[in-house]
Amino acid sequence: MSLRKLSRYSLALYLILISILSLLPSNDLPNVMLFPNADKLIHCTMYAGLTFLLLTGWPHFFISNRKLLIVIVIAFWGIVMELLQGTAAIGRSYDLKDELANILGFFPGWFTAYVAGKIWKLK
Repeated sequence: MSLRKLSRYSLALYLILISILSLLPSNDLPNVMLFPNADKLIHCTMYAGLTFLLLTGWPHFFISNRKLLIVIVIAFWGIVMELLQGTAAIGRSYDLKDELANILGFFPGWFTAYVAGKIWKLK
């Protein structure tokens, strides 16, 4: 199976995973403090994965100036998840720093997709 097909099939599952993890009640999440603000690194990593799947799944669509569209998609999905956290009775709240970490996830995701594209010759 090609990286493109694998990324496309994985995207729906990945969005479900991000949604579940974002909307789980806070008392259902492990309370492990690796370092201050470690959750921001987790947010960035999750949205880097989303960027990677979008770029490797649809490399022709997200060319040149359309890369901004991915930032918009990631920001939108992150905002929706953060707003749902703030409105749902799940013991979570909206956090602007989480949203910024989500958006910053574009950069490592883009870099990883760029390297993967060079290795697997995505065109």
